[in-house]
Amino acid sequence: MTNPEGCFEGFTPETLTFFAALRFNNNRAFFEQNRELFERAVKWPLYALAQELAPAALAVDPAFDPRPARSVSRIWRDVRFRRDKSPLREYMWIGFRRAGEQRGESCGFYFDISAEGGNWGCGYYQMRPEAMANLRERLREEPAQVLKILREPSFASQFVLLGDDYQRQYRPPEGMDPQLGALYVKKNVYCEHHVEDPQELMDPGLRAKIAEGFRAMAPFYHLLRDCLRTQQDRS
Repeated sequence: MTNPEGCFEGFTPETLTFFAALRFNNNRAFFEQNRELFERAVKWPLYALAQELAPAALAVDPAFDPRPARSVSRIWRDVRFRRDKSPLREYMWIGFRRAGEQRGESCGFYFDISAEGGNWGCGYYQMRPEAMANLRERLREEPAQVLKILREPSFASQFVLLGDDYQRQYRPPEGMDPQLGALYVKKNVYCEHHVEDPQELMDPGLRAKIAEGFRAMAPFYHLLRDCLRTQQDRS
């Protein structure tokens, strides 16, 4: 789809205003009354940003699907099987994943924006238990290689590791580095950089910062990607 707004020039105060108002007006009538605002301040800037981030994403994984129509989320939620019937998402995202993979099974890069600010990072939308099992194996057998990825200054200075923890099911082996031990007990893991400053989101230079983040996350992405493979695949 052609982006009528051209190149990415940063988000605007209207972007955050739209998402803030949507919290209190999550209905079709509000959206129809503000459709032009949504397209001008949210949709087309996201499409432009996706287009300009695609080369950096493809440099990490040429199998990513770079098309904005595939990488930019829809504002409408699928509420068929949800208790919450609010029709609209209160945030939107750009997600680069491999062509043919569903969002719930793929590891990739993302950027999202809402009334609270923006985030960019890397991980699985729904990390499979076998992928975490493979990661725990890597933590046991190749701790130095994993620590090198996590402590690379360009990565460690920008990103925090997040994810849900098991309460009792897994305990780190005795003597494991504490940073690796914190990963060992997780059900899922991803890395993320958070931006609260609206001025940073409104700066056209945001695209360069995110692209730099993609490059810094490349080793972490390939680590997670490799952990998706089964034991048989890796042997």
